[in-house]
Amino acid sequence: MSNYEETNNKKNIILGIIYAVIVLSVYAFNLPLWIALSILTLVVIFELISSIKEHNKAKIVINIITICLLILGAIFL
Repeated sequence: MSNYEETNNKKNIILGIIYAVIVLSVYAFNLPLWIALSILTLVVIFELISSIKEHNKAKIVINIITICLLILGAIFL
């Protein structure tokens, strides 16, 4: 496995853990949904920045759409 693949795998594991903690916090600790959506937006922004560094256009478009949906979700709550 190359260094790039190892770094990418570690990043994916960390992001997966963050997503799981946010979802569990909403259900277990009654975290307000708008706060969870705001945190998820920050995580997706981090992912967008790393996609820009990798020059991955498909990921960039997906992350921009996801950010827009999360912001709209937080606004309409």
